[in-house]
Amino acid sequence: MLCSVAFFSHPFLLPSNEWSDYRSLITAGLACSLLGDFCLIPSRREFNGSNAKVSTSSKSDLQGEISMSFQLGIVAFAIAHILYTVAFFRNSSEISWTIFAATFPATLGAAKWLGVIYPQANSSLRSNVLNLAVAPDMKPLVSAYAVIIGIMFAAATSTSPSVIPSDWLHSRAVGAAMFVVSDLFVAKNAFGKSVASKSRGCLEIFLGYALYFLAQIVIARTVEGV
Repeated sequence: MLCSVAFFSHPFLLPSNEWSDYRSLITAGLACSLLGDFCLIPSRREFNGSNAKVSTSSKSDLQGEISMSFQLGIVAFAIAHILYTVAFFRNSSEISWTIFAATFPATLGAAKWLGVIYPQANSSLRSNVLNLAVAPDMKPLVSAYAVIIGIMFAAATSTSPSVIPSDWLHSRAVGAAMFVVSDLFVAKNAFGKSVASKSRGCLEIFLGYALYFLAQIVIARTVEGV
C-alpha cells in the first residue's frame, strides 16, 4: 500500500503546477489502482489458502469463494486502465492504427491461449496453458478485464507521446507491458488449479508484485514534462 501511495503522490510532487489532461487522467488512474490494491489485500483465510499445502480439491473450493472485495478490485483496476487508455490517446503526436489493430487481437489471443478468457476445463499446449479454473460467475468480469487491459496495452504501443521518453523508465509501452505480465501472475495465483510448492508460490508472488510496482513507476513517470 505504501508503494501505491508513492505512485499516486508522484504527479503532485512535480515542480510544475499546471495540470494537463494527461497528468490528470494518469493521476486518476493511479488513484483507482490504489483503491484496487486496497481491495485486493488478501484476507487471512485467502492468504493461508494460497500458501498452505492443501489438496487440489481444497484449493478449488477456495477459488469458488472469490470475495466481493476481490471483484471490486478488478473493477477498480479496469477503470484505471480505461483512464490510462484515454490519457495515451489524448497525449499522442501520432497514432498507428495498424499497430493497434495488430496488438489488440494478438493480446486477446494470447489471453485466450493462456486460459484467462473462458478457459477450457483441461490444460494443454493449445489452450489454458496456465491451467486456470475461473468460476462461472467470474468469467464475464475476468474476460471484460482482459479486453480492457488489452485495449490499454494496444493504445500504449500504438501512440507516440508528445514528449519523447528519454529512457525506458518513462515509456508508456514498457509500463503497460509489465502491467499485463504482472496480471498473469495475479490470475495464476487467484485461479490456478495446480498447487505450487511454497518456494515457487513465493517466487511467483514476488515476480508479480515486482512487475506491478515497476509498471506503476514507469506509468507515473510518464507525466514528467507533460
